[in-house]
Order: sequence, then structure tokens, then C-alpha cells
Amino acid sequence: MEAFPKLAGEKEVGLDQPAFVYRRMEPVLRRYMRTFRVVALLGARQSGKTTLAQRVVDGGIYLDLDDPAAYAAARDDPVGFVSDRPRPVVIDEVQRGGDNLLRAIKLAVDADPVPGSFVLTGSTNLLTAPSLSESLAGRMGILELHPFSTGETLGAASPGFVRWFVDAASRRRGSDNPYSGLLGRPASIASRRSYVQLICRGGYPEVQRLDERDRAVFLRSLLTAIVARDVREISGARRVAELPRLLTAIAARTAGELVIENLHRDVGFGASQTTADYVTYLEMVYLTATVSPWASSAATRAKRKPKIYLNDTGIATTLLGLGTERLLDPMERTRGPLHETLVANEIRKQLAFLDEGAVLHHFRDRRGREIDLLVVLPDGRMLGIEVTASMRAQGRKADTLRWFRDLVGNRFELGVLFYAGTIPIQLAPRILALPISYLWET
Repeated sequence: MEAFPKLAGEKEVGLDQPAFVYRRMEPVLRRYMRTFRVVALLGARQSGKTTLAQRVVDGGIYLDLDDPAAYAAARDDPVGFVSDRPRPVVIDEVQRGGDNLLRAIKLAVDADPVPGSFVLTGSTNLLTAPSLSESLAGRMGILELHPFSTGETLGAASPGFVRWFVDAASRRRGSDNPYSGLLGRPASIASRRSYVQLICRGGYPEVQRLDERDRAVFLRSLLTAIVARDVREISGARRVAELPRLLTAIAARTAGELVIENLHRDVGFGASQTTADYVTYLEMVYLTATVSPWASSAATRAKRKPKIYLNDTGIATTLLGLGTERLLDPMERTRGPLHETLVANEIRKQLAFLDEGAVLHHFRDRRGREIDLLVVLPDGRMLGIEVTASMRAQGRKADTLRWFRDLVGNRFELGVLFYAGTIPIQLAPRILALPISYLWET
């Protein structure tokens, strides 16, 4: 950024930074910096990690391991690289420094255990990357920063539906129903076209100002850079150039169960284990995300498959060659899964802002009945979510929510069918149909 001229990867960090979209992760990051000696802010490239890290740090030093001089210094003398610098120290793309750099940071904060000493950003999951083994256990708090949520993109004042639900659930006692207040809200002004436009745009900060064609150019270039650098560095994989083909196959199956055999049949990477490994690499660099299945026991849960999502709907539509007009076609088979991906990604982002231990799952029984998404609170109560691109609220998905409510009993706190219509509707006791826009308007 121009406000911070750089010499050999180093610059002072201050508050004279360009204006930026307020990130709802900021108060969480500040709290972690008061709690942990080291905070890792992880997420996909170009999701805004550096901007946010610089925003919360006043004074100290910024070091960028994408800078050749800084990278060489961190590799050649990691202890010297982190020693005797004004704290806090921000290290960008820290995974490039490897285990030796992480161990040097560990030594530094053990010698001087002041909270908020280091803020590390990385575009690779530090806990799952095969090239890294040092976890900084007990010293480091880890946060994931996603591309913009829809609420952030639109400048919504609301912290979002998940925050509202958790607060309402904490207030509910016995037969009280704090959720009925949603029924008195005004109709949503969002349209089917506006939802499709949100899907095609996605959340990467840089694309928000671009038109559809330039956006696709930017996202394809971003994917090439991630594959060429990040995946190759963490895996040493020889066939990384073929990863966009695998990612396209996943985009075509976004919001579906992760079945390695089906993906392997599409891409043909030698052995199926190779395909499985490459799927793991894509999640390590935050291009995809999996949602684990829920069941009443851990043993049963382990027998079922996770669902897989593209982390950004803009990347998904770019890979699939879909634009706004094509996605408005009722015959386009990816409409439903991409609407679900929009909702799933928004909920995952809101859960990250919330940081209160709620977990996202999905449910599918042996007969094929499924709930798209489940937000499970720490006390076991849950929010069941179904998603449809339809403007009609009744139908199979509403019936499935009723069935699941009766199946789990008191653990079922609320069921919501998010749909492309405009008005909130009570479908049954503890089950509502809500416009998708309520996710960021509530």
C-alpha cells in the first residue's frame, strides 16, 4: 500500500491508512491481541488480511515475506529476523518462512510474553499444511478472515442473522417465542436478479469495483497465482497446473456431498488418493470449505460425508462460465446450489465474527432426507436451515424442516427456509420462511 513505503520488506505500521470497508472481524482481532502473545489471521489471498492487520496495529513493524529480501532474511536467520524489533510485529504470508521462523517467534514470545506481540497473516492453514509442524500451542490464537460478507459489501448496519439468532436463543425461556418479531418486519426489497448479481460478484474486495468481464479476468489471475505459488509451496505437487480443472469440478458440485470417487472420475489424477490430496490442498489455501455432518453420536457422524463449498461464489461462477443472465434461467441446474453456497458462506462469515463456539454442520440420513445447514450452539440447541432459489416458501424443503423438528425435539430451536421471496412467513411452530436478504438485514 502506498502509505507504507517498503525497504527490504520492512515498514512502520501506523493509522494513516487509506479508508477501507469496516470488517466485522476487527473487534474479534483486537480482543485476541489482548489475549494471545501471537495472533494468526488466516484466509485466502486478496481477502483483506494485510489491510485489517495494519488497521489494528499502531506502531511496530510490518514485514512481508512476499518481498524477496524479507523472505531471504527470514529463511537465512529467523531468530535475527524477529529479534529486537518494535512490537507488535506484523509478518505477512508467514507460512513462507517455514517451521524455523515459527520456532523463532516461539522463542521470542517465551522470552517476553506480552500479549499482541506478533500478528501473523497467511494464505495457508498453518495447522494443516504438511510443510509446517510448529503450532505455537498455548501462545497463538487463530482467526480466519474470509472475503467480504454480503453485509460488509452492502454496508449493512446489522451484525447479521446469526448474531440475532444467538441473542434471541439466549433470551428464550420455556414457551416464549422471541422469533415472532421477524414476522413484523417489512418486505425485503431484494429481487431474484439482485441475489444472482451478489452470487456472480462474490466477496473479494478487489472485484467490487469491476464489471462482470473484468471481474472474471481478475479472479482467473488470482487462481493462477494461488495454484502456482501457494499450493506448490505447501505440497510440492507436480501437477498443480491441473488444479483449476479439479476446482471447476468442485464448483459444479458446490453444496453437495464430497464424494472423492466422483471427482476422480471427472479429473483422472492417476490414483484416487491423489485426487483426495489435491482436494485437501484446495481447502488448505481457502479456496474451498467442507461442512461436517451432524448426528446424535460421534460414531455415526464419522460414517457420513461432509459437504463441500466453493469459498467464494464469484470464483464458482467464473470457473463455470456463468453470468447474471445465464444464472437467472430457471433451467440452469446450478442456481439452487449457488444460492445455498451464498447462504452457507454468509453464515460461516457471521460465525467467525461471532466467535462464541457455535458450529456449522449439515444433516443427511440413510434415506436421503437432509437439512442443508445446521448451526449448533455450544449447549446443543440448533438452527436448521434450508435454502431455495424459488420465490415460493412451501414445498419439500419446508416439509423437511418440520420432519427434522419432530426428530430432534427440544434441541431444535428454530428452523428457517431462506428463499428468494420478499416477505417473512410462519410455516409452522418454530419454523419460518425468510427472504435470503434477512441474513444481512436482521
